Amino acid sequence: MRSWPHIIGFLPLLWLSAPSTWGQAPPGPSAPVPEAALDSISPGDIRGHMTFLASDLMRGRDTLSPEIRIAADYLATRLLMAGAEPAGDLVDGTPTYFAEFPLESSRPREEQTELVLTIERDEDRETITLNAVTDFVTVPFGLAPGEISAPLVFVGEGREEDYADLDVAGRFILAVEAPTPEPDNPEAGAARPATRSLFDKANRARSKGAVGIIVVHAPGAEAPPYHQTLATFKRGFARRLISLGSRAGTNFPTIALEDPARDQLTERLGLADVLKPGRQPGPIDHASVTFRFALDVQVLRDRNVIGLFPGTDPEKANEVILYSAHYDHVGTGEGEGDQIFNGSDDNASGTSALLEIAQAFGMGPRPARSIAFLWVSGEEKGLLGSRYFSDHVTLPEGYRIVGNINMDMVSRNDAHQIGITPSPQHPKFSSLTQQAVEACAAEGVEALFNADQFFFRTDSASFAAKGIPVVFFFSGLHADYHRPSDEVDKADFDKAARIARVAYRLGWTAANAPDPPHLVVAESTETPKTEP
Repeated sequence: MRSWPHIIGFLPLLWLSAPSTWGQAPPGPSAPVPEAALDSISPGDIRGHMTFLASDLMRGRDTLSPEIRIAADYLATRLLMAGAEPAGDLVDGTPTYFAEFPLESSRPREEQTELVLTIERDEDRETITLNAVTDFVTVPFGLAPGEISAPLVFVGEGREEDYADLDVAGRFILAVEAPTPEPDNPEAGAARPATRSLFDKANRARSKGAVGIIVVHAPGAEAPPYHQTLATFKRGFARRLISLGSRAGTNFPTIALEDPARDQLTERLGLADVLKPGRQPGPIDHASVTFRFALDVQVLRDRNVIGLFPGTDPEKANEVILYSAHYDHVGTGEGEGDQIFNGSDDNASGTSALLEIAQAFGMGPRPARSIAFLWVSGEEKGLLGSRYFSDHVTLPEGYRIVGNINMDMVSRNDAHQIGITPSPQHPKFSSLTQQAVEACAAEGVEALFNADQFFFRTDSASFAAKGIPVVFFFSGLHADYHRPSDEVDKADFDKAARIARVAYRLGWTAANAPDPPHLVVAESTETPKTEP
């Protein structure tokens, strides 16, 4: 980051070769798409970008990784070469291409996460301390660090009727997981899936005002260990959790006690009668629970990348058509064989398409409205980069985003089809979608309104939430989605370039239209082909 102002010092030299907007007459609403700029969008160039971004060297471009910083520098350098103005944070008063955002990185500490059960009778006090490594499984996702202590109350199997006339507010729940017949086979004695049973009980206990729940297998029941049936939560202790800013978390722990720990509870603490068949729900005299959850937390910073091509119409230049794509992926896995999630289609393809579109706007005439290019990180962790940017826009003062064109996974499946959302049936349908369909037709691409179910799964949703008209280009899922096999040798570079040309046409049209993009009510006319 410190070296970037030095690089920016070369901007005037590069801008000498870029088309100047000074004295350029704003294009009219019907101005033809600049063919030379359109033709500059090359499958070969996209292949070059993707080959680098999705290489093993980049190790899956995980959020906050050293490789994602390399990718950001690569994008910023390409914006510099295209002649885009930096539109990110200021460093010593000089604008950069980087817009930083804070992330909280947390990792649960299994060895320091423990459950202490205490029985006090008269002057006698007995305790047993259990550890998450071997004695129980807890759900670490979203759990706030700290300590909770409360009296213990038994609620049988934790069904609704077990809470009748029972006040559990401010108490820890102890519930038994007994084999339950499947709804479609009343004669079967098989238990429901462990996760379903656990969360059914936990959600009910929380709704009754309890502060946490401990679930155990019924004595004598033949059931696999919770470390097996709830392995996802066990593995959660090995994962780094990423969130925006300070994470409030929940103070309701959900705990599944392994059978040996359950037996210690009943034997050493003298609670054998609690789990006997037929025991009625009620408080467990003199029994209390203390749960301690430990979490290592770091506040770190990641970067979005943004550049701007100012518009040529003084009355419209402050209105910005924003292109976006996420450049992060999911990093690497564990185990044997290839464990690098290269993310070629997801989303080196959209990232590379935007690089070509930026180059085209850099070499061609400028439209009336301004054009900006935004690459965001943290999409795979919950649209983090775009969520932050939409709340902290770094464009120059007076500029505002009036439309967003988002590209995520555009290099696979049918070479002449592309999914588009929002559809005419979607509440966010806008003139931008209508213009996108026209741009597709001009490039011989069939527009499919088959992507509404993905509307909230990509970065355009962050801008739609601000009332900004959006359109999302998406070529669909495939067998390599979020797998190490999403390699660049499977990409259709011709298709990616074709969709990039569609998006360039769309941006040019929207940036020169008499009015900025706006929501519309779909007419009852024939629409492009729709697939489920």
